[in-house]
This record gives sequence, C-alpha cells and structure tokens, in this order.
Amino acid sequence: MIDLSYAPTELPQVLDLVSVDSASAELTLQIQPALVWFQGHFPQTPILPGVVQLNWVRIVAARLWQEHAHWLSTASQLEAIKFQQVIRPGDTVQLHMQLQPDRRRVQFTYFSDAKVFASGRLVAAL
Repeated sequence: MIDLSYAPTELPQVLDLVSVDSASAELTLQIQPALVWFQGHFPQTPILPGVVQLNWVRIVAARLWQEHAHWLSTASQLEAIKFQQVIRPGDTVQLHMQLQPDRRRVQFTYFSDAKVFASGRLVAAL
C-alpha cells in the first residue's frame, strides 16, 4: 500500500486512489475548507492558490513513485501551466498524473466531470 498520509491542514483528503502504475496515477481529492491555504486568501470568496496545486503534484508524485522522489521532490521548472477554473473549499476533484522519468517531468491535470481546473508539467533540471 502506498503511504499518502499527510498533515490534515496542508494536503487534501485522498478519497480514492483510482489507479496507479509505474507511469500514471489518478486520485480523487476532497478539498477541505479547513486547509491553511484558504486562510486569508480572498476571505470573502476563498480559492486554492495555484502554487499550492503545483506543490501537491510534487508531493503526491514523490510519494507514489518513490524511486524518482529525488528529482520529483525538487522539480522546479514549469511547462504549459494553465489555471482554467478555481478550486474552492469543499470541491471534490480528480488529479491525474503522467510520469515521464526519461524527461524528468510529470504531467498533471486537476479536473471534475464537468471541467478542467488546472493542467501542466513540472520538470526537474537535468
């Protein structure tokens, strides 16, 4: 079993690990209103900051593919990043990740049945 334990105020609740193999994973995430990232980030209409979404990809990918954690945990370059819809407290979203170890990158998409929230690639320097 993969350890996806986390600090409950910093990472979303993983409702389901839909699929995972050596190159792809899909998780269902519950975005709890108590996450620290919502505090003070537009108090009247809280949204999840994009930088937090990027960091979650890095954290979850490094835990799922531990053999690549040395570069996944430090991936710092971004490619084709698009934030198309905001993620709000209480949302349930899917996170799909595609690992490309030969290119030292992970492609990701946050989505639900009706829309794409964000997508792009995190890349580690060679």
